[in-house]
Amino acid sequence: MKQIAVLFEGNINHQMGVFISVVNRVKHLQQIADYKIDVYLFQVYDGWLMRRVRHSEKVDSRPDEIEVDGVRIHVTWFRRRWGDVIMHRLFKKPPRAMLRRLHRLGWEMRGHDLVTAHDRIAGHAAAFAGEQLHIPCFITWHGSSIHTQPAQDQIAKDFTIRLLHSVTCNFFVSQELLNRARRELTDDFPAEILHNAAGEQFYRYNNEERVQLMKKYHVADGTKVIAFVGRFEPVKNVKMLPDIFKGIEVEFGQNVAFWAIGNGSLLDETRQLMKLKGVDCHFFGNVDFKEIPDMLNCVDLLVLPSIHEGLPLVPIEAISCGARVVASDVGGTAEVIGTENAIRMNDHFVENFIHRAVELLRNDAPQQISSSLSWTATAEKENQIYQRYLN
Repeated sequence: MKQIAVLFEGNINHQMGVFISVVNRVKHLQQIADYKIDVYLFQVYDGWLMRRVRHSEKVDSRPDEIEVDGVRIHVTWFRRRWGDVIMHRLFKKPPRAMLRRLHRLGWEMRGHDLVTAHDRIAGHAAAFAGEQLHIPCFITWHGSSIHTQPAQDQIAKDFTIRLLHSVTCNFFVSQELLNRARRELTDDFPAEILHNAAGEQFYRYNNEERVQLMKKYHVADGTKVIAFVGRFEPVKNVKMLPDIFKGIEVEFGQNVAFWAIGNGSLLDETRQLMKLKGVDCHFFGNVDFKEIPDMLNCVDLLVLPSIHEGLPLVPIEAISCGARVVASDVGGTAEVIGTENAIRMNDHFVENFIHRAVELLRNDAPQQISSSLSWTATAEKENQIYQRYLN
């Protein structure tokens, strides 16, 4: 039996986005192929002084192992070092302590036949393992490690370019993310597309279940629910939400309820802007991931006005639960929701976004997603690629 190591960076207290994508990909690969898969999570945490400076959350416990949806995950804890921060921020030098730790972790992959990682930090360890142990190594790029961080940080850009050329193959979650890497970073590196998808818990409930959920969330009969689900950070363009919500309320002219699900540095500012616009929006804050399918089954329209995306997962989940989606035309979003529902970011962005949102609210026809956006399809393609190098 071939042994595979899967490496990724994440936060055990925020199991969404890339975190849950990794879990789903591992789970479905195990279902179709006879591999022994060891999963390793790298989590960075701050000491008390660093927390005060960076306003980061305290990690109350640091388990060595967790289990998520039947997938066992080994957790390696990285304490953020002052030396790395000073060298990186002030002197524009690589974080050497972190790189040394990742180098050692590369050696710890001994005994594996293949190592695959997600995004740049875990990608360093995978590349080290591939070089040191002479085994195939892969990196999956999900979004910000390509479209945001390299543009903001020359060190991140240099390392990303180096990794793109140093691994056996790069996986991208959307065609547009791959195009952007080749357009803005470097060309002539090996690459394949491996889409993200929705988990099995995301599906359209029956009418009786949905009626009960509407009562639970205090949604009146005949009311359309318009929601944003995601991080309240600049990359998600959340300051546009008050104008978008207000415009929908005025143009649609019927009973609507606005939901905002998630947390982040711009949450309080967005809440204040909603009040200034006179929008009655229910802010749920962070919600347990297990509750998200219930909430999406109440949503009629999901809005996602992001500035950057790789392949956004929440539109796939929302459409799977019966919602319609309108979003900005960035990254691989149009690959999920169709070009007609992906709005170009120009001087008429908000106006066009509102107009399309209202059209979708007035049309009950469901949106469809491509059959390639399934974990089974992704697992089958991933397995075919691995077999080229393991046989």
